[in-house]
Amino acid sequence: MTPPLTPILALGFANAGLLYGLAAAAIPILIHLLNRRKRREVRWAAMRFLAAALAKNQRRIRIEQWILLALRCLLVLLVVLAMAKPFLESLGNVIPGRRTHRVIVVDASMSMAARTAGSTRLDRAKAVATRLVSDSRRGDAVSLVVMGDPPRIVVGEPSPNLEEVRREIGELAQGFGGVDLEASLEAVDRVLEASTIAQKEVVFLSDLQATSWRARGGDGPAGDDGLKRILAKIEARRPRTAIVDLGKAGAGNRAVVDLSVAAPVVTPGATVVVTALVRNFGPAAVEGARVRLTADDRQGPEQLVDLAVGEEVPVAFNHRFAAAGDHVLEASIEEDALPPDDRRLLVVPVREAVRVLLVDGDFKPESFEAETDFLAAALAPGEAPADQPDPIKVEVLPESRLAHRDLAAYDVVALCNVAQFSPTEVQALEDFLEQGGGVVVFGGDQVSSENYDRLLFADGAGILPAAVGETVGDPGKKDAAFRFDPMGFRHPILAGFRNQADPVVAGLTQTRVWTHHKLMLPKDSAARVALGFDDGDPAVIEAARDKGRVFQLAVPADSAWSNWPAHRSYPPVMRDLVMAAAAGRRSDRTVRVGRPLDQTFPGAAADADVVVETPGGSGVAAKLKADGALARLHFEQTDAAGTYRVKVGPPVPSESTFAANPDPAESDPAKLDRAGLTERLPGLTFVLLEDGRGLPHDAASVARRGELHRPLLYGVLAMLLIESFAAWRFGRAGSR
Repeated sequence: MTPPLTPILALGFANAGLLYGLAAAAIPILIHLLNRRKRREVRWAAMRFLAAALAKNQRRIRIEQWILLALRCLLVLLVVLAMAKPFLESLGNVIPGRRTHRVIVVDASMSMAARTAGSTRLDRAKAVATRLVSDSRRGDAVSLVVMGDPPRIVVGEPSPNLEEVRREIGELAQGFGGVDLEASLEAVDRVLEASTIAQKEVVFLSDLQATSWRARGGDGPAGDDGLKRILAKIEARRPRTAIVDLGKAGAGNRAVVDLSVAAPVVTPGATVVVTALVRNFGPAAVEGARVRLTADDRQGPEQLVDLAVGEEVPVAFNHRFAAAGDHVLEASIEEDALPPDDRRLLVVPVREAVRVLLVDGDFKPESFEAETDFLAAALAPGEAPADQPDPIKVEVLPESRLAHRDLAAYDVVALCNVAQFSPTEVQALEDFLEQGGGVVVFGGDQVSSENYDRLLFADGAGILPAAVGETVGDPGKKDAAFRFDPMGFRHPILAGFRNQADPVVAGLTQTRVWTHHKLMLPKDSAARVALGFDDGDPAVIEAARDKGRVFQLAVPADSAWSNWPAHRSYPPVMRDLVMAAAAGRRSDRTVRVGRPLDQTFPGAAADADVVVETPGGSGVAAKLKADGALARLHFEQTDAAGTYRVKVGPPVPSESTFAANPDPAESDPAKLDRAGLTERLPGLTFVLLEDGRGLPHDAASVARRGELHRPLLYGVLAMLLIESFAAWRFGRAGSR
């Protein structure tokens, strides 16, 4: 916090031993006494006239001599005090003349890219940092830390090579991410801890954006605990801390904060709704903001929208993907003072079709006698025209052959009344989910609840979101039936029934279910109930597992326990459910700047060569690493916003596209004032320098605050001039 304004009562001295030289102030007095003329009385005729003149001027001469003596003594005192280098202890811990370890901390988050008068805030921070290094004293050492998410220690060991530090400052690149404040302060503490130099100084150069100077858990007490601990550690090392404000209060900004496609899976020929979310961060409303959509570097439609202060406006475009493969969409607005957030990317993997494997637990050759017949007909009815092929391709597999099938070729695996699973099959399903696949688990009379709960649910740690309890109801008593509760049609798989006529809605709500499994969700489960029963039990549950999704149903896929498969509501719900389960295949293609690119491959691809083409056009070599039964790409060099092209070599040659976007929180220009900064940094003693514009011209003042030897030397010069003038003036007056 900012030190209170209290009277300065204590002085410190860098060269305290020289204070013994204050005794030299007696030299002018001794000279004065030694040079005093001896009085000798000589009587002569005109004596009475001379005595009268002396009596008249003696008082003036004595005062002039005392003034000259005081000036000469004060001159000696000022010279000795200046050589002792005094400093005001209440203004800081820096002792002039002692070697100092200065830690320069530069905020390189996206908000520092804001331009004013042709230069960015980061440019100004680099200029200030360079001046701080240039004005360092001989023997000082400098470290350099970059605030970010994650932060970087550029120069860790205290470096006396100031030219090297200046070069590192000049090479600092603009970041496109946010700031992990706690991690950044931990990096500063590590640098201070490793230093053997007793006198330390920390200088933060930042625009003080409110979202950057915030604890990981937000503004509440839970988020402050870790931050308070690291601040206490830094304060215990007693550095002098200065924070330089390079921001601008009341600045405005417009940004594209989100870009999404409504469909969970996109196939060729399908027209989908692409929605860009544009926000005006103020301080003035914007009329006629132009929003553009670009697909694969080909400019598409534009729309004009009005943006009120603080308002988020969705802008929807219809777009049709003609071919399969990875496609890059970009939504952009006209460039403003903060260009990086004026565009946003989205990678859309377009698949030829969604491949679904139906595993039949009671396979029969007769039509509509097997477990999967109704489901297969609902997913792939075979009625699509030749020029618009069905987006779902279905393959049926008996339960006995599941262990021998490679699941990597499919997008969704539906398990229909499968009696039980082996540990090997469960592991294969877990690997499939980790690669972004979807698993749909139907109930039935053959299901072994003990096997499901032990291997698939595993006390909440398995792939199933709920334990399989007792069977509720009696299939022989069809007059006593349960009904579906759509729960407000909130889940996407029921979106088609929203605002529909009663006969359409009745196709779902009037379905009769005679028997179902009682699915029991654990306490505080993150799973989502998509469809329920009128007795309060869940009928369909959705949960995220690794990169994939799992849907668990309390009923079988056939008509043994309900008449749902015969209703018109069954095909659309099943198709939407399968599409939602397959959404994990594209969920990891668009990431936030600074987050790694993660992609899994079959285990045989381990050690395959990978080349990642970054937004700057350079290629970075990597390898797929073995990870259990899989191979994994984990690429962390995503500091730049833009597209990343990944090329994997044999034995699984492939190409894929990723995109990295700035953190939308960085688009908010709201900044902290002195009070807000004090609240965000509890327990830290710091000096806030609010005029960052003038600091580059006097950057050394950060290290010199509290020093007194320079003013004393100026006083010595003034005393020399005053003493010379006084001696001349008094001598001239005495000669008259």
